Formats: sequence, C-alpha cells, structure tokens
Amino acid sequence: MQITKALEAASHIVLIAHQDPDADSLGAASAFYSYLLRTQKKITFYCVSPNIHAHLSFIPWMDKISNRFPVDADLAISFDCGSFARLGVDYSGPLINFDHHTSNEQYGTFNCIDAEAMSTTHVVYEWFLSEDIKINGKMANALYAGLMDDTKCFRDPRCTMRIFGMAHRLLELGANHEQCVNGLYHSKTLASLRLQGKMLKRMTLVLDGQLALFEVDQELLGATGASLGDCKAVLDEAMALKIVNTALLLGIRKKGGISVSLRSDGAVNAAEIMQRYGGGGHRDRAGARVSDRSLDQIRDEIIESIREEIE
Repeated sequence: MQITKALEAASHIVLIAHQDPDADSLGAASAFYSYLLRTQKKITFYCVSPNIHAHLSFIPWMDKISNRFPVDADLAISFDCGSFARLGVDYSGPLINFDHHTSNEQYGTFNCIDAEAMSTTHVVYEWFLSEDIKINGKMANALYAGLMDDTKCFRDPRCTMRIFGMAHRLLELGANHEQCVNGLYHSKTLASLRLQGKMLKRMTLVLDGQLALFEVDQELLGATGASLGDCKAVLDEAMALKIVNTALLLGIRKKGGISVSLRSDGAVNAAEIMQRYGGGGHRDRAGARVSDRSLDQIRDEIIESIREEIE
C-alpha cells in the first residue's frame, strides 16, 4: 500500500538497474517500465554503466536506458541492488527498494525484499499479483528472463514448485522461452570465448583443489577484447569440476580497484565473505568491489577465510 501511494504521488519516476546489470536487474526494471507507461507519468530507465552486454538486448526497453540521472526526479526505484552504492548515483529522495538478496542493506524509504525468492523479478512478479496488476507479454518476457538468469536456466537445486509455477504462468502470459534461452546462453561473443580459454588455462587450484582461483588483468582483457563481465561465466565452468566447491575471481578494473566474484556450492557463505569488503549477494554467489587493498592482499585474505570455513 505504501509503495502504491508513493507511485501515485510521484511525477517523475526513475527506475534503476544496478552497475554492470544482469538480466534480473534489467528484467525487473523493464517490467516495471511497461507497467508505469499506463500511468501517464514521466519515467526514466537509468543505469550508471554506459555499456550493457549486447546479449541482453532482447529484454524490452533496453533502448530506453540512460546513464544520466534526471535532476527533477521525485521518486526512484532500485531493482536487485543489495547496497545503495551499487546504484551508482547520489540521490537523497524517496526510494523504493525491490530485491531478494539476504545481504540487502534496507536502504530504501520503502523496502520490498524477499530473501526466499530466487530473483528480483520474482519479487516484482509477486508484487504485481498482490496489487492486481495485469502482466502483458513484454512484462512477462522481462520477468521470465530475470528468473531464468538467476536460476541458471532452472538448474539451481533450490528451484521449487513456486518457481516453476511462476515460470509456467509467465509463459502463458507471453514470455518467449526460446528468445530468453538464446539471449542468455547462446549469444557468446568471440572475445568471451577467447577469454574463457585463456582463463581456464591460467586457472589455479588451491586448498587441495577445492578452490578454483582466477586472476584477470587489463592486459588479458585487452588481448582478447573481452570485459570483466565476460569473466563470470568461467566461474560456473570451474564449479562443474567434482573436486571444486568454491571459485574465486579477482579482476583488475580499468579505472582502479579490484572486482571480486565468489561462487560456492554451499561449502562457504559467499555473501558473508563479500560483506566484509562492502559487497554482498547470496550464500552461493556474491561479489564486491575493493579499492583499499592490493590484489595480493585480497587474494590471501579471502583464501584464508575460505580455508577457515571448509576445514
């Protein structure tokens, strides 16, 4: 009810996808964009990252995204942002926070968070249902894309009847399964394939082979033409090894600092470890950006944290 009242009172609403957005953040924001078009209000679809992966272009309204935050905005809505810092904007007005991360900082004026949901699109879907909002084909496709992405194409063992029930309903409402599968899993670039090969060749197994470690510098990215965002897919490949229960990526950012991504099969609490560095996420996958430590320091600290949990 509070969220609905805030939407009704606003004149210019900004929908925010987090930095380096994925299909869940973009899909949730896209579905909300479609819904708000019915209200005749001024809407801005915002993301601070200027370059969004081309394989996500199938999500509706990607052509509407701006990386300039409007000065006259009187309400902002964030999607899938566990921390205020991930918004990438200095905004002090009323804010609605839709998310499913257990590590969410509850930074919103209004927080709609369900840590039991598999994706933020699931949280938004449930909110639409609670408000009796009609979901059209574009909304269904956007919501389905986020659900598919965060459940690893429904391979996540935590998928329940609740998840498959939502997926079934969205398909009935017009979601395009083939388009989402092709966009998320069959749209690799030559650069990303080159990077994947080089990363796997450089992979180091530590802690008796339980941890797969990857370190990526700008020289490697430049040589392959890939981006740091392309690196994360390799973590899932490493997790397929029977002996590996944790995968760690340390990537040097172009403008300084280290991008950290951590995956786990439950052997360690990835979100808890990343929270120590100002990041967050889920128990099985989390990340952070670190600017106050060297790569060597971060690597040694995280390896020690993992060692303490798995031994």
